[in-house]
Amino acid sequence: MGIIRKIFVVFLLLSNFVLSAQTSSDTVFFDGDVYVKHIVKGGESLKSIAKLHNVKTNEIIDNNEIQKRLYYNQLLYIPIFHKHEENKRNFLALNDTSTLNIALLMPYFLAKNDTMFNDFEDITEIPNIYYKDSEVALSFHVGVELALDSLRNQGKNICLHTFDTNKDALKVHQIVNSNDLENMDIIIGPLYSSNFNILCEKYGNDITKKLISPLSKNTKNVNKYKSVFQISPSFQVQTDIIIKYVLKHHIDDKIIVINQIGHEGKSAYIKHLFNKQDKLVEAFNVKYTNVDSIRKMFTEKQVVIIPSENKAFVSKILGSIGGMDSTSLVFGLSDWKKYDNLDIHNLMFLDVLFPDPHYYSNSSKHDISFINLFEKKYNTNQAKYTHIAYNTIMHFCSDFSLFQFKNITGGGKVNTYAPLHHYVDYKLVPVE
Repeated sequence: MGIIRKIFVVFLLLSNFVLSAQTSSDTVFFDGDVYVKHIVKGGESLKSIAKLHNVKTNEIIDNNEIQKRLYYNQLLYIPIFHKHEENKRNFLALNDTSTLNIALLMPYFLAKNDTMFNDFEDITEIPNIYYKDSEVALSFHVGVELALDSLRNQGKNICLHTFDTNKDALKVHQIVNSNDLENMDIIIGPLYSSNFNILCEKYGNDITKKLISPLSKNTKNVNKYKSVFQISPSFQVQTDIIIKYVLKHHIDDKIIVINQIGHEGKSAYIKHLFNKQDKLVEAFNVKYTNVDSIRKMFTEKQVVIIPSENKAFVSKILGSIGGMDSTSLVFGLSDWKKYDNLDIHNLMFLDVLFPDPHYYSNSSKHDISFINLFEKKYNTNQAKYTHIAYNTIMHFCSDFSLFQFKNITGGGKVNTYAPLHHYVDYKLVPVE
């Protein structure tokens, strides 16, 4: 699949948004390869263009959507250094002296999208049928591009290099072992912890780089590698935030921990932390979530902590708690914000609180600027992970500071900034 097709697919998906790479002068980077843009002039042929750039004609054909003939002002991507690794490394090294190089490793699934769109006649239907597993990567990429646009307007010289991981360990190994990441200053992704670990095995202790895990809450890589920054607070961090609040505001209240049976470790961990503060709590591992099955755990008033990320379990247990003649203040985890099966009316009734590291504030100049930039460029609402990506780039590439990282002994850093939030008048707001 040629780079033009790769650009074309995402161009259609994201309303004039180009995925494949950013330009540094007339140079484009994709999957570790370097391309130069060439505008076809009058009288030029494939042979003359290939000779001009010292490449083969079939290399131009393979990387572009060329039909029967070239046409005037046609944009071609010429794969310079496509096969010459030493030249490519030298080029990137020169580029690094004046440019901040960012690598983005995302599961774009471009090959599967390309298969879906082959010979597709009505291109207006493509946004409705694209490969759904691409959504996370594409929405994240939009936020990255938006932040880079803003920073470039401030005079910063930043070059983005994109790599399609396909959520495949073999592909990630190929990217990491190709040495295309050698000259990167910041590497974001892969998204999933197992593939991120492949990256860490080679670059995890390289102090010249920042390796950013943007979405995973698994701290395995943070604990082992010094160059890793984890954006999403771990379960332990979220638990610390909840317990600190409860000890400060509800020290005299009854506290119970309810967890799904089979996940006893989480409730035991929370109980242990309270015990260290000489506060006794009751922990229950629940199999049946109906009202009659859990009623005996409740009294007239209590604080309830539910350390579960199971959507069905959380929805059912909250429904049962809300149906009892009892007053409960409920604490949950950050992922609850993404659960579309939760009844917001019930969340307000129970006054459910949970840490939220990625909230949007109507009073924040930074967040207002983000929304204005996004709506101006794309004329639509932001996607799920766009705000997270925007904040990640702005935190690491500008003077803006959002995350608060804690050093892990012998390892990297994990974000601890996740203020407690709850729903008020159907809006998610910080807890005062």
